[in-house]
Amino acid sequence: MEGYMRGLVTLLLYFLFIVVIEFSCCNGYDPKAFCREEEREALLSFKKGVYDPSNTLSSWVSEECCKWEGVLCHNTTGHVLQLNLRSNGLSGEISSSLLHLKHLQYLDLSDNSFGGASLYKDLLQSIPKFIGSLSNLRYLNLSHAGFGGVIPRELGNLSKLHYLDIAHSDSNVEDLEWISGLPFLEYLDMTYVNLSKASNWLQVMNKLHSLSLLILSSCELLAVDPLPHVNFSSLLILDLSENDLISSSFDWFADLSSLTTLNLAYNQINGQIPSGLRNMTSLKFLDLSNNNFVGSFPDWLYRMTALEHLDFGSHDLRSNMLQGKLLNDIGNLSSIRYLDLSNNALEGDILRSLGNLCAFQLSKFSYHRQGKSLEFLNLRANKLSGSFPDTLGECKCLIQLDLGENQLSGNLPNELGQLKSLYSLSIDRNSFSGKIPISLGGISSLSYLNIGENLFKGIVSEKHLANLTSLEELDASSNLQLSVQVSSNWTPPFQLSSLDLGSCLLGPPFPAWLQTQMNLFYLDMSYAGISGVIPAWFWTRSYFIVDLSHNQIVGNIPSLRSTYIDLGSNNFTGPLPQILSDVRDLYLSNNVFRGSLSPMLCRSKGENSLQFLDISRNLLSGELPNCWLHWRYLTRLKLDNNKLTGGIPSSMGSLNWLGSLHLSNNHLSGDFPLSLINCSSLMVVDLSENEFTGSIPAWMGNFIGKFIATRLIPRHVDIRYMPGLMVLVLRSNKFNGSIPLELCHIDSLQILDLGNNNLSGTIPRCFGNFSGMIKQSNSTSAFPFHLSYGMIVGSTDTATLVMKGLEYEYDNTLGLLSGIDLSSNKLSGEIPEELTSLHGLIFLNLSHNHLQGKIPVKIGAMTSLEALDLSMNRLSGFIPQGMATISFLSHLNLSYNNLSGKIPSGTQLQGFSPFSFIGNPELCGAPLTDDCGEDGKPEAPIPENDGEDDSGWIDMKWFYLGMPWGFAVGFWAIFAPLALKRTWRHAYFQFLDEMKYKLLGWCL
Repeated sequence: MEGYMRGLVTLLLYFLFIVVIEFSCCNGYDPKAFCREEEREALLSFKKGVYDPSNTLSSWVSEECCKWEGVLCHNTTGHVLQLNLRSNGLSGEISSSLLHLKHLQYLDLSDNSFGGASLYKDLLQSIPKFIGSLSNLRYLNLSHAGFGGVIPRELGNLSKLHYLDIAHSDSNVEDLEWISGLPFLEYLDMTYVNLSKASNWLQVMNKLHSLSLLILSSCELLAVDPLPHVNFSSLLILDLSENDLISSSFDWFADLSSLTTLNLAYNQINGQIPSGLRNMTSLKFLDLSNNNFVGSFPDWLYRMTALEHLDFGSHDLRSNMLQGKLLNDIGNLSSIRYLDLSNNALEGDILRSLGNLCAFQLSKFSYHRQGKSLEFLNLRANKLSGSFPDTLGECKCLIQLDLGENQLSGNLPNELGQLKSLYSLSIDRNSFSGKIPISLGGISSLSYLNIGENLFKGIVSEKHLANLTSLEELDASSNLQLSVQVSSNWTPPFQLSSLDLGSCLLGPPFPAWLQTQMNLFYLDMSYAGISGVIPAWFWTRSYFIVDLSHNQIVGNIPSLRSTYIDLGSNNFTGPLPQILSDVRDLYLSNNVFRGSLSPMLCRSKGENSLQFLDISRNLLSGELPNCWLHWRYLTRLKLDNNKLTGGIPSSMGSLNWLGSLHLSNNHLSGDFPLSLINCSSLMVVDLSENEFTGSIPAWMGNFIGKFIATRLIPRHVDIRYMPGLMVLVLRSNKFNGSIPLELCHIDSLQILDLGNNNLSGTIPRCFGNFSGMIKQSNSTSAFPFHLSYGMIVGSTDTATLVMKGLEYEYDNTLGLLSGIDLSSNKLSGEIPEELTSLHGLIFLNLSHNHLQGKIPVKIGAMTSLEALDLSMNRLSGFIPQGMATISFLSHLNLSYNNLSGKIPSGTQLQGFSPFSFIGNPELCGAPLTDDCGEDGKPEAPIPENDGEDDSGWIDMKWFYLGMPWGFAVGFWAIFAPLALKRTWRHAYFQFLDEMKYKLLGWCL
């Protein structure tokens, strides 16, 4: 970027030089040349229409207007030649009286608010048309002046214009043909002017033979039409960044041999890097970042030795994907100072070449006494391999070095400490190992240091940190064998704003030196082996983010005042702490908090900012308090796995933004809470493992998707679709009655778990309408929670589900699941054929009911099924052949029904255990041991209990008679040796004692 700015500055100096030449006749005011009366009146008329809060025009009162602020006159004729009112906070209306300034050559009204103060584009005033009649203008700057609307084509009448800047005007044009009337134009900046309707923009610009600088950034350009012949070959700087360009056919670039700066960043250009660039031998600045380029790094780029700034990186959703091996020839870029190849898929071991490049640059520049070495290097998120070479220490001018998210390994060399100019160092997410060199602590200029997620080990002591006087951000997280050991009275030489030492060894004591860090706003010391009590001073500090989760911290918490707090998975005890009004997210799960929720929630009398509250897996008791009116901004609430009793209070219905509610595994009771009818934003509801009774209400069908208006910026309203209820888990309660048909209205439902209740009736056929289960799994697991201030945030959620016969807690993948569990109820009737249209269903459990009839023939269409359980019903008939084609099926249970015939052939079904089919006497074929006869029935006779054959009883009689003898033999086989052999007896009881102490130690 520095080379780019240097080019701009060079051109600006050039245009200023032109202005000086133009106005050389007026360098110094001649008192004999008086201000023209007509022009003085014109300026006063202009002043009347202007609001001047800073009194910039206070000097506009004397008779001699040539001495006024911002006014410059000809030193002999007295005509006003220049009006420069840049950055004075002026607003109001620009008077047409300026037309009387017939000799005006320079007009600068930039960085003001003449277009109006409205944030709505449609209400901004347009550039006055009369400006196009100032025929002697050579310099016109209206950038950042607050104008909007359509740019008047009258500006094309300014035939003498050399400099035109109308950037950042929120304006638009319908046709650019008027620019053809500016034959001497050398500088044109139209940044943020909407040119989407000007399809001929390139052809028009090509007519400007004198053009040296063209900036059309953020102009909503959609295409680049072919250009058969290039006329503006004198172009030095071309900026087309932040548009929507797609085409990569830029053959006409080959004729821009004089170009020094080219910026195509933040477009959607796809394909190979344009080969026309190879002829731009004068190019010093090239930015192709944040596009969709593919292919290999071009060989001809290694020969562009004049390049100072090269950027192929990606920093948002738009991503280049250059692949292949980077050659050591990259060391030929002898002038390079800024190199960004981040977020591609480049391979190779090039760090040593870059180190040699720096050594060459230093020797060359030292000899010629000019220039600098590599200053910015970003190779993050590639597939680079190799180690950190000691030659990289030659890059003594490096300011920022980012090698994160690669496949680098080995130890860090001591030469790393030679990078004395380094401001930012990131080597995270690699496989670096060994000890941290003490020389790293000698880089006093270092402000940002990220060595997280590597394999470093050993001790980080005070010596490593002693000279890091500029350090503000430190991340050494996820180095499991790295230990930070400093004395209890150590005072760091730095003041950190961000500290991440999660998954490092810090404890057992809480780091006392943190008390000296007064600017800290981000603190992560999770999984750090900290135990004991947190000192009192810590609870008086206010941070933005605090994560001390997964330690062994004990004691009470007096109050909480940070914005985002995670103290989960510790051993905190006592009552719940007081929450201050600015807390947004609070995680206190998996601790030993006792008592009621009321002291925490009901002491507050005003509005609170809390959006996420997780106090699950504690020992809380009592009823849910009825003071939720003070917490109306809550979007996610987790109170599961406690000992809460009673019903759900009415005030919970005031939580209009609540998107996720978890109350599972408590002792809550009563009918389905009517108060939830007003919580229309709910997407996840888990009330499982409680004692709720009554029927499932029909109004649950009201939790459907809706369109909402989000307004983050006053001038911009975004209409978004918010899905309705996506996860409903009511398992293991005492709900009765039939399943309401109204649930079928919730087309966004992905998971429905009503298992282990007392539901009766039939399975609604309209369940086949769940569109959330018809499609394949989403590409993202995030739920779009709608926050109270209008923003929509994607976040994961949790739920405990029974799948494949086991209970799992799903978190990050919950949004990817889709399934129905109606098991262990009293449902009857047939399995609806409509269920087979749920092609995205991953699990289906209808076991332990009274279902009859046949398995739906089209069940093979449920191609996403991984778990299917229809056991313990009264199903009959054949197993459909299509079931053998469900390739993802890994859990199947059809046992204890009345199925008959041969199990369909195919490796899928034959791979299951016989227990998946047991209890179906008329079923045969692999994997069962009973072969099928020609009639499709088992070859072995099927015993019929007609009351005449008692052979079964005889077999059972011998079984029962043998039980006591077997017990006696087994008992004495074990205990007789212990009674007779003393050494065995001592060893046995010693083993029992050791196991006892281990269990007690684990429990304590």
